[in-house]
Amino acid sequence: MERYQSSKELRLTYKQLRDEAPTDLRNSKSRDIVSYVLALLESDFKGANIFLCYYPFGSEIDLLPLYEKLLDEGKSLYFPISDTKNHLLHFYQIFDLKKDFHVGAYNILEPNDTLKAFEYDINQHIICVTPGLIFDRAFNRIGYGAGFYDRFLSDKPSVIKMAPCFESHLLASIPSQAHDIKMDIIITENEVLKGDKL
Repeated sequence: MERYQSSKELRLTYKQLRDEAPTDLRNSKSRDIVSYVLALLESDFKGANIFLCYYPFGSEIDLLPLYEKLLDEGKSLYFPISDTKNHLLHFYQIFDLKKDFHVGAYNILEPNDTLKAFEYDINQHIICVTPGLIFDRAFNRIGYGAGFYDRFLSDKPSVIKMAPCFESHLLASIPSQAHDIKMDIIITENEVLKGDKL
């Protein structure tokens, strides 16, 4: 771990760092990350047809070109609605990145709940594109603090957890707890890290 001691302090510091990065630089790095993801899907995950996604917000990595490509290829894409009362995620299938969303919790675009709900099947090949503020080389993740994804993924062991991450937000080590869900793959603009599960 760097000189920071707590997840809270790390979260505040790296959120500010990401927000202050020039938009052009973030966009360029986002394009590189999307290229790495597409290459990885072609080489290692050709059979994956179900993707649990998140809609990029603020200074997050722009994954919309990735989602457009996956939709063009006939993949099934699901996006989350946040149940803020119970800190739970409910995913719904989308077919159009412009028409199937509304402004939801935290002012993030969420899918319309009239769409088909995601149902977990352990036999399906599912990839969860997992958001986070900071990751480390032991595949730990620090999110935004509410535990939505840790809760959602805790009983879905077969889901591959894929984390796009700016290289500047990939650290040697970050604080972690027993209930924190580790990632299986971390993809930055410079490299792809694969965990023991793969």
